[in-house]
Amino acid sequence: MKSLEGFHSIYCDAGFFIALFSKKDTKHKRALELFKEIKQNRIIIHTSWFVISEAMTVLLYQYSYSEALVFNQSIDIYEIYHSTESQHHQAIALFNLFSQDRKISFVDALSRVIITGDLKNIPALSFDSDFRTLGLTTIS
Repeated sequence: MKSLEGFHSIYCDAGFFIALFSKKDTKHKRALELFKEIKQNRIIIHTSWFVISEAMTVLLYQYSYSEALVFNQSIDIYEIYHSTESQHHQAIALFNLFSQDRKISFVDALSRVIITGDLKNIPALSFDSDFRTLGLTTIS
């Protein structure tokens, strides 16, 4: 999918946040386009604390402290999901299932559990193929 038209909520992966907050990222321009659409349509952004952690860490280690800090200062505008121990166990099972043939991160597996469960299959913004591999509706 290419557009957010008609959606009221979306789930954002770390790759989206990294691209949005780092001008050096190859997907930065596309992330800005999507974020503009999010703001114009007042779309609610959902994510998890694991995604926040991953994005903040990658921004710091691969780009700069200032980019990580700007991202850190933006987190109040997101609906940040608190996953449960049960969801962590489900994510571990998915990780074990999918990672035999293809490497899927624990964070992506947990995101799938959250999206397909409590968030009722809302679309996800992600720039890697892992979310598609996990059977999620993905906008990139």
